[in-house]
Amino acid sequence: MTTAKALLLGGRRRLALTMVGGFAGVVALALAVAIVADLADIRTAAALTDRLVPLLVFYAPAPIAAAGGYARCGGPACLTVGVVPALVFATLVVVGTVFGVPGVGGGDAPLGGVTMSFALVGLSGAFVGYCAGVTAALLADLAGIGGGSDGDGVDD
Repeated sequence: MTTAKALLLGGRRRLALTMVGGFAGVVALALAVAIVADLADIRTAAALTDRLVPLLVFYAPAPIAAAGGYARCGGPACLTVGVVPALVFATLVVVGTVFGVPGVGGGDAPLGGVTMSFALVGLSGAFVGYCAGVTAALLADLAGIGGGSDGDGVDD
């Protein structure tokens, strides 16, 4: 697979799926722990999740997408990383509303607007990270230190 095709479309599907799925699992776990800590009034866990959740939702998509861009996971997978926190948030709100979890619901803000805002912030960060990762991969290839292999043992 040529370098450009691997960088744009992805040459490492398994790694890309692991990246997106793993990040979704971490975000879902952090949000679920935050909800449980708030409901159980566990101050230490709540203080930790108050710092961890914004880090995962707003700041983590950029470096994860950069790593994915450098590893040739492809643009679609790297940009999906930016939308993952919004989708996980919306899913937890809908599930919390359906099952009647106290403190988890639409509230006064419309769910679509909040979800779209999360998605736009994450997507813009993931785009910048993806561009940085692709640039780093191309520079590494030019310097001769890049991983020009798509994982099948044959260099591009």
